[in-house]
Amino acid sequence: MRAVREACVKLELGYQPGITFIVVQKRHHTRLFCADKKDQMGKSGNIPAGTTVDQIITHPTEFDFYLCSHAGIQGTSRPSHYHVLWDDNRFSADDIQNLTYQLCHTYVRCTRSVSIPAPAYYAHLVAFRARYHLVEKEIDRLVFHALTNHCP
Repeated sequence: MRAVREACVKLELGYQPGITFIVVQKRHHTRLFCADKKDQMGKSGNIPAGTTVDQIITHPTEFDFYLCSHAGIQGTSRPSHYHVLWDDNRFSADDIQNLTYQLCHTYVRCTRSVSIPAPAYYAHLVAFRARYHLVEKEIDRLVFHALTNHCP
């Protein structure tokens, strides 16, 4: 958090915005099911989009929750697990859950809601793309090193 705060001050002296830091976890083994069959959605029997669980299966003292923000088209829907690590803005649990759900509807490549909020989705895409640039630079460095060491 210190590095983020320092970066804000570099933008403008005295600039200290409220920061809410949330980790979105996609890979876990938790699945949610409807207790009553009449609540199931579609042929796959998934829970409705927007279903949030913030009790019983979550951590007893930490601020975390599960949100199934998308309608499962095929197979069992996997909710995302959200961990609120820092909250200067003092959002209520309902406010953060609603905000994350609404952000899942702002991804421009899809007309339906997606499984994680659009900013997290975009960050994932940028990191995936950056990996190729790093690999190419490493390969270029290795080729350059090999050529300079083996050429007379």
